[in-house]
Parts: sequence; structure tokens; C-alpha cells
Amino acid sequence: MDQPYIEVRGVSKRFGTFSALKEVSFRIARGEFVCFLGPSGCGKTTLLRCIAGLELQSEGSIIQGGVDISWLPPSQRDFGIVFQSYALFPNLSVAENVGFGLVNAGEKAAAIRARVTELLELVGLGGQEDKYPAQLSGGQQQRVALARALAPSPGLLLLDEPLSALDAKVRARLRREIREVQTRLGVTTIMVTHDQEEAQTMADRIVVMNEGRVEQVGTPAQVYDEPSTPFVADFIGVMNFLEARVDGPDSVRVGANAIAADTRAWTRGAQVNCAVRPEDISVIERGSPGEGLPATVTEAESLGAFVRLYLRLDDGGAELRADVQKTAAGRPHPPAGQAVAVHIPPGRVRLYPRGG
Repeated sequence: MDQPYIEVRGVSKRFGTFSALKEVSFRIARGEFVCFLGPSGCGKTTLLRCIAGLELQSEGSIIQGGVDISWLPPSQRDFGIVFQSYALFPNLSVAENVGFGLVNAGEKAAAIRARVTELLELVGLGGQEDKYPAQLSGGQQQRVALARALAPSPGLLLLDEPLSALDAKVRARLRREIREVQTRLGVTTIMVTHDQEEAQTMADRIVVMNEGRVEQVGTPAQVYDEPSTPFVADFIGVMNFLEARVDGPDSVRVGANAIAADTRAWTRGAQVNCAVRPEDISVIERGSPGEGLPATVTEAESLGAFVRLYLRLDDGGAELRADVQKTAAGRPHPPAGQAVAVHIPPGRVRLYPRGG
């Protein structure tokens, strides 16, 4: 990244003795779509509010377009924002809501009408200008709030969990629509979400946060396939963790079982957590060639396109989850109590310090 459009440098925020943000730093390129992702209370909304000037950081600085905006009031910052509640004016029509900021900025009536028409067409609400918020569905209200935020042509668009109040099918559709609008306009966008699927499908990069700190910044593929910390590995998707001991240059030992893994960065005897995704585990019949680790099925769940098998390794009692496509699992799936074998590809095993 050459010259970032947004740069957050060592930002901390305290509320009394509580530290909501702890030395947060990252950079965002112009035109990027970035998601702040993390559990409730991790600091992601506080960070968004600091960027908007709705909260002032205790330490650190925020740079936008090469200008230090750290201590500027919101009115002097270049952004549009969509809140979780949408915050539409119930007594104003759709057109009046979208054009509200332009009216306050002193734009001419003809220019406002043209901009409102353009944006409502862009968000799929052409012809709805005269309706009021109470006459719209939740998804339509969300589109109005998005159009209002975009009306002044801001350099930065901030989205504070804008889809959380909608049902699953509407959320899925609006995810695509918001991303299409963002891509078409090329506006730099930051969205706060606790929804992994939302972040994975919408973001160019994800900032994963936990307890006020940034755990990892990366593309959706990077945070899923190459989680840099145990928290990210556990928070993004589903992960199996097995307590293990480094056995040599190419294996770890879980109980009496050896699992192939790249251990070149570890010393022999080191205590580690061995992490592997459920979809990377193969479950095969006992007695198959190179069968792998002996295990027993303890439970099976049908989850639509795949079956999740809960397994216990025969030697050591460690538990695993394996996701098996129904076409591969066959029907019926292996029942509870059935003896199977587990194969874990060495290239899909990640190691972390025990307790780290």
C-alpha cells in the first residue's frame, strides 16, 4: 500500500479505568471495503466512532487523505454514516431524508432533486420519493439510509452494523447490493459487524478485533486459511484444537497418535495446540490403506449440504469435529459408536503455543 487513505496510528480509548481500545494501528487504501469484525464488546464500534469524531481517542492519531483529523469535530470530517437503527426522520419523505444533508449544505433545489433521483435509482428505490419511512420495509429503509449517507459524495462511508435488524434472506440480498453500490462509486468504506459471513462476503480486508486490540488484518482468505492467533482461528469459522507435543521435524503427538505437521519452527518436546478445520478432515473406514488415526463416532448432525461428525480418538480420548459432504458420507452416515479412521492432511495443520 503506497499512500493510505485512512491511517489509524496507536489509537487508545479509555472510559474511566476501562480501556475500550488499546494501541490500535492499521491502514486502509482508497476505495477499499474494510470490515471491523469481532465479538460484542471488542471495541469495533468505539473505533468507528473515533474515526467519525463521535468519540475522541485518548491517545493516537487518525489520518484521512493525508490530513490529521484526530481532533476535528464530526462536522469537519469527510464521511457519511449509516447507523444500525437507520435514524431516518419519520416526518420527512424518502426524498427529503435523502436530500437532508444537501439542503443543510445550501445546495440548489434543482441539484438536490437530481442527486436524490440519481441515488434512489442506484439503490433500487426509483419512484419511491414521496413515501415516508413507516411505509417502507426494513430493507427499503436501509437503502434510504445508505442513499442519504452517499448524497454529499463523502470520501469515506461508515456502516455501523447496518443489516443486523433484518432477516437472513434480506441481509444476504442487501450484502450484494451494498457491495455493488460501493464498487460502482469507489467510495472507501468501513463496516462494523459481528457476522463472519457478512465480513467474508463483503470485505476486501477484515480487521479482526478482540478486547480492544487488533488480532489480525488480512483478506477474507487470509484470516480463514492463515489465522495468526488462536483467537482468530477459533472466532473465524469452526476450528478443532488438540493439545499436542512436538515429536520431530515433521510430526506432533496427540496422546499416543502421531499427526504429520510442519514443525520446523518448533523445538522437539514443545507443548503446542494443533489446529485443523473440520472440512479438512477425512473420515474413512477402518482397514483402508493408510487409514490414519483410529477414532469412534460419538454423534452426527445433518447440517444441510454436509454432515458434522463428532469423533473421539481411540488412544488419548481427544475430540474432533469433521464436516463430510453428504455425497461423500453416503446414507446413512456413520452412526454413533461406529469405529472409523481419521486422516488429517499435514498442510492443513496449524500450530500455536500452548495457552497462546
